[in-house]
Amino acid sequence: MRKQSGWARFLPSMNIWKSSIRYKWMLLLFLFSLTPLIVMGTISYSLSKSTINEKVTEYSEQLLKQTADNIDTRLGIYKDLMMQVVNNGEIIRMLRDLDKTSAAKPYDIDSLSLTTKLSTIIAINQDIQSISFISKDHYIKGIYRWKNRTPEEVSGFLTTLEDGSNFRWFPTRLNTYVDSLNTQNVHVFSLSKQIYKTSDDSPVGIIAVLDIRGEVLKELGSSSTNNNRDIQSFVIDGQGQIVSYGENDMIGKNVKEVLGEQGYNQIVHSGLEEYRFPIKEQGKKLIVNYKKLHTNDWIVVNVISESILYQDSDRLLRTIWVIALLCIVFSIITAIFLANSISNPILKMIRLMRQVMSGDLTVRFRVKKHSDEFDILGNNFNYMVARIDELLKTVYEEQNQKRTAELKALQAQINPHFLYNTLDIIKWTALIQKANNAAEMVSLLSRLLRISLDKGKETVTVDEEIEHVQCYLGIQKFRFNYKINTEVYVEDGVRQLQTPKLILQPIVENAILHAFSDSEQEGQIDISCTRSPDGGIRFQIADNGKGMDPAYARSLLRNQNQEQGGKTGGIGLANVDERIKLISGKTYGIDIASEPEAGTTVTIKLPYLE
Repeated sequence: MRKQSGWARFLPSMNIWKSSIRYKWMLLLFLFSLTPLIVMGTISYSLSKSTINEKVTEYSEQLLKQTADNIDTRLGIYKDLMMQVVNNGEIIRMLRDLDKTSAAKPYDIDSLSLTTKLSTIIAINQDIQSISFISKDHYIKGIYRWKNRTPEEVSGFLTTLEDGSNFRWFPTRLNTYVDSLNTQNVHVFSLSKQIYKTSDDSPVGIIAVLDIRGEVLKELGSSSTNNNRDIQSFVIDGQGQIVSYGENDMIGKNVKEVLGEQGYNQIVHSGLEEYRFPIKEQGKKLIVNYKKLHTNDWIVVNVISESILYQDSDRLLRTIWVIALLCIVFSIITAIFLANSISNPILKMIRLMRQVMSGDLTVRFRVKKHSDEFDILGNNFNYMVARIDELLKTVYEEQNQKRTAELKALQAQINPHFLYNTLDIIKWTALIQKANNAAEMVSLLSRLLRISLDKGKETVTVDEEIEHVQCYLGIQKFRFNYKINTEVYVEDGVRQLQTPKLILQPIVENAILHAFSDSEQEGQIDISCTRSPDGGIRFQIADNGKGMDPAYARSLLRNQNQEQGGKTGGIGLANVDERIKLISGKTYGIDIASEPEAGTTVTIKLPYLE
C-alpha cells in the first residue's frame, strides 16, 4: 500500500513535467544548431559590413576625385578656348572698331566675318551656348541676341576689368536666347576674361564672356540616384551657392537648403582642400565628401545616405535572417522528431503504468523488431506486469479459498445453547399445549435451517433473508411469551436483490439476549431494508432496549464472541461484519449507534450483488 501511495505522488508530478525531456532535447538541438549559425552570421555580417563600408567609401572618394578631375579638365578646356578667342587678332580688331561706335546706338553684330568666326568656335565645341563681348559702353551679343538685356544684368561681368588678366567664373543662371528661328531658355554658367592687345599686352577695355551649358556639369558627375536623395553629387561655388544639381530648381540656392547650417560651415569655412564628415539632416544620417577644384574656387560635393551605404550589408543581414529562419524551421522539425522519438516511448510507458495502477494488468508495451533501450525497458515492464498479474491471481485464489473455508466454518457454527433452549421450549410447550405450538416451532425451525444451509450458497435474496429472521423471531416469541413485538418493512425494489445470508439473525439474537434480557416490559424490534442514497442496500435493525456505551458498541466489531457479562451471543457481530467485508469489500459492513437507556440501531451497508 505504501508503494502504491508513492507512485500516486510520483505520477502527478510526472504528469506536470511529462514533456520536460522533449523540451530539453528541443532546447539542446536548438543550441547546437542555432548557436554556430548565429555566431557565424554575426561574424560574417560584421566583416562584410566593414568590408562593404570600406569599399563604398573608397569608391565614393575615387568617384569624387575623378569627377573633380573631369570638371577641372573640362574647365581647363574652356579656358584654352577663351584664350583662342581673346588672342585672335582679327577678332580683337573688329571688336575695337565696333566699340568706337556711339554708345547711344546699341550695336548688333552683322559682320559676316565675325559671326562666321564665332559660329565656327561654337560649332566646334558643343558645350558653348554663346560668346559675348562687353565694354563699359557696349555689349556685343555675338550670334545670339540676348532678350531684354539691361546694363544691370551685365554689371557683374564688368568686375572682370578689376581682375587684370585673370579669369573669372560666374555660377549657373537661367538665360533666354533669341535668334531668327526660336527662343531658348537655357541654364548656363559663364567664363569671362579681359581682352588685351597682342602687340603690347595693354587692355582694350572689352570683356569676352563664354556662356557654357549647365548640363555639362551634370554630365560630368552631377547626379541624384533617386527622389530620396540617398546619393547626390553636385557643385557649389566658394560662397556656397549651388552651381550644378540634379534638380534644376535647386540651382542658385544656398547649400544650406541641402546640408543645413552644419554642412555649410564644414564645407565653406573649413579651409581644407578635401574632407569627409558625417552629419544628420532632416532625420537622415549622411556622409559628406567634398573636394575643391584647382581651376577655380568651386567645390564638388558628394553626399551618401547611410541607409544606401549600408544597403548591401543590410541585404546580407536579411539574407542571414532568412537562412536563420529556414534553419530554425528545420531545427524545430528535426528537434520535434528526435524529441518525440525519445519522449513518446517514455510517455507511453507512463500511460501503461497508470493503467496498471488502475487495476488493468492486461496492458503490454509493444516492442519493435529493431530493439533499443526503450524496447529492453518495455520487455522488463511486460515481465513485471505479467509477474504481478500471476502473483495477484495466486493471492486471489488463496484468499478465495480462505474466504470459502471461513464462510463454511462460520455457517457450521450453530449455537448448541440455542438448539438446546429451542428443543427445551418445544418439549414444555408440547406438554402444556398439547403439541400445537410445538408443531409450529418445529416448522419455523425447519424453515430457518433450510434457508441457512440451502445448497451452501453464500448469498440469498432479501426476501429469503427477511423470512429467515422472521422464522427466528417466531421461535423467540414462544420463548419470551410474546413480549417482543417486531415490525418489518421492505422496499419493493429490493426484494429480489442478493444479500449475504445469515446477517440479520445474529444481530436480532444479540438484541433479544442483551437488550431485553432483564426487562419486564415488552420489547420492540424494527427491521427495514431500503435502497441506500449513495447506492446499494441498507438494512436497519432498531430496538428500544437498554442500549450500551458507544465505546463498547464499537468494540463488538473488533472482538469476536465478546458479549456483556461474559455470555455468548451466537455467531457474533464481529463475524458478521468480517463476512460482509469478505464478500462485498472493505467499504461495506456494520455500523452500531447506541446510547445507554436509549436503545440500539444497527445499520448494515451492502452493495448491489449479482
